[in-house]
Amino acid sequence: MTETPQQPATAGQKVAGAGKVFGKRVVAYAIGAVVLAGGAYVYNQLTGAPTTAEAGDCMAGATANELKVVECADSTATLTVAGRIESKTQQEWEADEEGEMCSAFPDAEQSFWEGEEGKTGYVLCLAPKK
Repeated sequence: MTETPQQPATAGQKVAGAGKVFGKRVVAYAIGAVVLAGGAYVYNQLTGAPTTAEAGDCMAGATANELKVVECADSTATLTVAGRIESKTQQEWEADEEGEMCSAFPDAEQSFWEGEEGKTGYVLCLAPKK
């Protein structure tokens, strides 16, 4: 039995199955993006990254590089997140020498800013743990 060879596609003709390959790639990229995003979320939760901090959470660390969310029962917990303020630039935070940014949280004695340089980030208003 002999098979007739298929003619190569010419201009204007679609290659059979090309759409399926493209669709599979799109799905694969989407799954990869979800896995990466999920992995980053899990990593932040497990390490106690400050980005996960919310009002009422406890934190440990003496410097910005050491600051992390911990259980309030943890013996290293020295701070409580009094409040979180979104959409603040690093320049706004640095210019706030009087601490007005955290004035809505009277127990807050210090603050922490995190974000991408030149863009907005968030400020954590931190109070001593009681």
